[in-house]
Amino acid sequence: MREDHLPLKGSTVLVVDDNLDVLEATAYLIEAAFGCKVLTASLCVDALALIDEGRHVDLLFSDVVLSGKDGLTLARLARERLPDLPVALTTGWDDEIDSIVERGYVALLKPYSVEQLAAVFTELLSDRIPAPSGVGQPDNPAAPSILSRSRALVGKKPWQPSHK
Repeated sequence: MREDHLPLKGSTVLVVDDNLDVLEATAYLIEAAFGCKVLTASLCVDALALIDEGRHVDLLFSDVVLSGKDGLTLARLARERLPDLPVALTTGWDDEIDSIVERGYVALLKPYSVEQLAAVFTELLSDRIPAPSGVGQPDNPAAPSILSRSRALVGKKPWQPSHK
């Protein structure tokens, strides 16, 4: 685990992808690189069952294209159950970006880097991760919002952290 990813350690991420190879690789990456606990599901119904069972989830990370109900439907249904649940949706299709952002979710265009994934997770979990004083606080005008970063995707460019 890289030292700059330590703030994510211990967070629980629900990863959803119907491609089992991608699901396994993504779960391994999130555990190994970020130190997160990972729950996995390959279908919307399975992901919702984990939430309905009362499993603790800090972040939902899902592919948009899933067998059965899609990732947008999963995100909506998950937020009906957990209104404050941070959601990041990934897609390889540029034309899905606007739809994801318009619904209030963070979009991550494939292929994405480990650094991009870490930046998205860190920002989405910032309310759940203690931050050093003055970093990412609402009274810090230099701290960009999730929505402003998401809007960068409307230009069909992969999400880029604005700090660095």
